[in-house]
Amino acid sequence: MDRKINVTGTHFPLVFKKFPKKRNRQVRYNEDNRIMSKRGRINVYLYKIPQKSIRYVRDLWTTLVNMRWRWLMFTVALVNLGAYFIFAELFLLDAWVSGDFSNPVPHDRCIIGVHNFTSFFMLGIETITTTGYGYFHPTENCYLVWIVLTCSTLVTIFIDGAFISVVYVKMSRPACKINFSLFSKKAVISLRNGKLCLIFRINDSVGKHWINSQVKLFLITQNVSSEGELFPNYITELELLPCGALFWPVEVVHEINSDSPLWNISAQDLMVTKFELLATLTGSSVLTGQTSKSQTSFLNDEVLWGFWFSPCLSFNSEKCEYVVNKKNFDKTILLDTPLCSAKHLSKVEKEISKKSVSTECLYLSSDHEANIHER
Repeated sequence: MDRKINVTGTHFPLVFKKFPKKRNRQVRYNEDNRIMSKRGRINVYLYKIPQKSIRYVRDLWTTLVNMRWRWLMFTVALVNLGAYFIFAELFLLDAWVSGDFSNPVPHDRCIIGVHNFTSFFMLGIETITTTGYGYFHPTENCYLVWIVLTCSTLVTIFIDGAFISVVYVKMSRPACKINFSLFSKKAVISLRNGKLCLIFRINDSVGKHWINSQVKLFLITQNVSSEGELFPNYITELELLPCGALFWPVEVVHEINSDSPLWNISAQDLMVTKFELLATLTGSSVLTGQTSKSQTSFLNDEVLWGFWFSPCLSFNSEKCEYVVNKKNFDKTILLDTPLCSAKHLSKVEKEISKKSVSTECLYLSSDHEANIHER
């Protein structure tokens, strides 16, 4: 479905606004069909996977690690409950084999203090959790008690070791922080040092990504190969200029040169060409050392042509410290910017430089002829 665009103003830069749309409660995601939401969630669903349940079971470790915390706690409770039930059945079997149900003498029984299945279930809980036997306890009159106790020890070690390892891996692995406030809401295209540049901002004020910080930017477009094959989601990594430390808000700059996929895109193309920019920030925290990752995306209508960001860093001479004004973090300012693409702008600059060189040569030749006549 084509998106309606309302162009406000008759001069450039232009601000493009979409007409309000009616909400459809049956649609889970918005109508922009983003691959990644502004909060960093991936909008990809694997559909009709053959033998999906079997694959989850075969790769059980990855399944447990990727499982949400609430489902992991539910799985731990379910596994322990199953272990309690199984060992209650084993103690019941041992009591039946040892003749407790036909022996009227209490002190000659295999298991003391049990009367029904609830008693055996509580005995299984005491055995698995190793809390120590109390009123319910097995005796030396049991035939299979040493096998049951050995199996309970092995099962306890396996359950505790497996789930402790899963919790440790979940807590130590790189966390994907859904924190879109680190990134500016918009990206801009403006002139910087005579070159068209794509710019967005990052502000990590709490130091979650200050160690080994890495910023990456990916462009997702539709591409057609020379053989005619259509790639609906063709991903290209954009080259970024070094942004420095993240002690204060920094601007991430992609210079649009001949190697950039945005080389042929003009202001008019930005209106009609649908693409998505994926920005990721990876680094370790200065407090805990834990590696984390934050990400967001920009659609083509979230890239403003002819704007730049308002300065948000200033120096307070009275306190001798730098001050960050977070109100200006997402604020943009109009800037005179050519409407043409970076490729066309480069050609114009070359033609202007050639004309200036030829004009200089003409002036030099006329001065030389004047000197000759004077001589």
